[in-house]
This record gives sequence, C-alpha cells and structure tokens, in this order.
Amino acid sequence: MYGQAGILYNKTIWHAFFGTLFLATVCALIAGTIGTLIGYAVAKKRRNKWANYVNNVAFLPYLMPSIAVGAAFFILFSNEHINLFNTYTLLIIAGVVKYIPFASRSSLNSMLQISNELEEAAIIMNTPWIKRMTRIIIPIQKSSIISGYLLPFMTCLRELSLFLLLCTQGFILSTTLDYFDEMGLYAFSSAINLILIVTILVFNTLVNKLTGASLDSGIGGK
Repeated sequence: MYGQAGILYNKTIWHAFFGTLFLATVCALIAGTIGTLIGYAVAKKRRNKWANYVNNVAFLPYLMPSIAVGAAFFILFSNEHINLFNTYTLLIIAGVVKYIPFASRSSLNSMLQISNELEEAAIIMNTPWIKRMTRIIIPIQKSSIISGYLLPFMTCLRELSLFLLLCTQGFILSTTLDYFDEMGLYAFSSAINLILIVTILVFNTLVNKLTGASLDSGIGGK
C-alpha cells in the first residue's frame, strides 16, 4: 500500500478532513450572509433595473463550470505579484464566489414570500434595520435562510473541480481522494468517499433536527 497508514490512523487524511470542514464552514458563513443580503435587497427593490442587474451578476458564477472558475482564480492569484496558491484564503475566495448564487437564490425566494407591510409597520415604530432582520425577517423565514447556508456547506465538502488547481493533493479531502485514486489505491479513495457521504448525512440530519431546515425537502423546505 505504498507505506500508507490505515484510514483512521492516516494523518494526511485527518488533516485534509479538518481542513475541508474549516473551508466549508467559512465559505458557507460568508456566501450565506452575502447571499441573504443580496436576496433581501433584490426582493425589496424588485422593480428596479439595478436590482435585476445585481441578481443576474450574483447568479453568473452558477452558469460557469467549476473548473473554469478555478482556473481563473489560479491565474489571478498564483503569479509573481500575488501568490496565494495552496492557502485557505484562495480556496475561501473561490468558494464564496462560486456558492453565492445558491444562497442568494434561496434567500430571494424566501424574501419574496414576506409581505412588505410587516417591515413597514416596524419602520413606523422606528425599529432599526438590524432588529427588523433579527426579530422579524429571519425568524419568519428561518428554514429557508438556513438552507441558504447549508447548501454551500454541503457543496463545498465534496467539491473537487473548483479546488483542483488551487491547492496540492492532500490539502483538502476531495483532492486527497483524487490523489489516492490516481495512485491506484481504490480502497483509500472509496473510504474517503464514504467519509464525505457520512459527514454530509450527519450534518444534514443535525441541522434538520435542530432547526427544521433540510436539503432533502428542497431549498427553503419546511
């Protein structure tokens, strides 16, 4: 087995696993927050041409192949002037840009379901915007908004094409799986694939039990 330690004793695999969890968590938090704000802004100004423009621009990365997005960030941030290759910073930037459409689309659909009269009443009461978001809008559409965070998280866990050119093999779990697969160690690559599947199922179940949001019932399902 080329001197490789077992799955549960392999430091490379565990390092990649925790690195993947960190990357997915940060990407989900940033992309989910930006996507929620975009969805809110577009829903409130839905008849404005600039709102439609922002919505289209936010959705653009979804239309581009992941490998093309990864290649663009590789060229942009891996040169003699800026070299972020094989850093979490570069992976986070690429992941956030790629996953914003998931969160913004989920947020937009949920915000369109909220009547403007609710927020207008809060404005009349001189309620600050932060309180309107945290006390009115987010509690009403909690499941949909959490789904907007959950989808980037789950997608980032198993993403390979986007990160293939941005880090070395063994840096995150998906590239580690690709490394063992190329080496012909199919037992290792299959075990890593199983770890990813179990991790996604566990997190989806936990979020479902704790918040009621789940991907198995669709985006924004309750």
